[in-house]
Amino acid sequence: MTSLTSLLDTHNCYLLGHRGARGEQLENSKAGFIHTQQLSQISSNNWQKKKLVGIEFDVQLTLDGQLVVFHDDTLLRLFSHQSRIEQLTAAQLQRISCSASADQSGPILLLRQMPEFIKNYSHIELEIKTSNRTNYQQLIQSLKQCLITPEFKTLSLTLTSFDVHLLEKLQADTFLSQCKRGLLVEPACPQLTLKIMAQPAFRHAEPLTPSTHPILINDIKNAVMSTGQPFANTVLIALRLGCSSIGLFYPLFDSSFIAQCQRYDLATTAWTVNNIDSAKHLIKLGVNYLITDYPNTFLCS
Repeated sequence: MTSLTSLLDTHNCYLLGHRGARGEQLENSKAGFIHTQQLSQISSNNWQKKKLVGIEFDVQLTLDGQLVVFHDDTLLRLFSHQSRIEQLTAAQLQRISCSASADQSGPILLLRQMPEFIKNYSHIELEIKTSNRTNYQQLIQSLKQCLITPEFKTLSLTLTSFDVHLLEKLQADTFLSQCKRGLLVEPACPQLTLKIMAQPAFRHAEPLTPSTHPILINDIKNAVMSTGQPFANTVLIALRLGCSSIGLFYPLFDSSFIAQCQRYDLATTAWTVNNIDSAKHLIKLGVNYLITDYPNTFLCS
């Protein structure tokens, strides 16, 4: 049986650590980013290509206009605190996270602190989180204040988002339009996501194909996505927004979608892939990047 690392060596596909390496260290933490850096350095040798080439992490806006490296809307899941990120200043968030961290993982990081943890990567996906309360003008200003600095200008960043409105604003901005941008897409209906995940094929890491799952495949193709449009329009939306890549909830990938992306020179990222057999299937399909919670496990497979 062909190993995962062998497939990575022979295909145009690479690994990205998800929020650092959230299955192996606290997500979006200093310890997690250092852990992934170390894995990346040992993931290649003199005769093989590097396999773990970067990470994905999230940022969102605080009450005082800072960008913090954090995924959730609130502190509840990680720090047992009810407050929303946008309701607190960066200093308050860092104080709460420090006092609530049983493992002494340190405070929530700010985006401006990130360059030292993400240098030497060839692909970094910076997901920008928004909500219906987002101050877009402040968000754009805060992004530019960070990304215009010399430390960030040397990094291989792709700005990604589910938010089409934000991507339109990035495209319209003189500076941010020069950054690589990626469209993220998932089913708008949580019930469809649950339906996909409930399939035996999904649980056993088998591909969902028109011959084996015709009704479900039809549901996916016709479903409204997070873009507000059917899945079939995804590539056209990405091209309209000037994106260079598309990131999908990984069961949405099939050979026809990959072919369409390749036709328009759009890179592809699958998330979040934690099953070895699913990873092998996606590599063979031609997906360019796999985001995983378990980079160390994948590198040993």
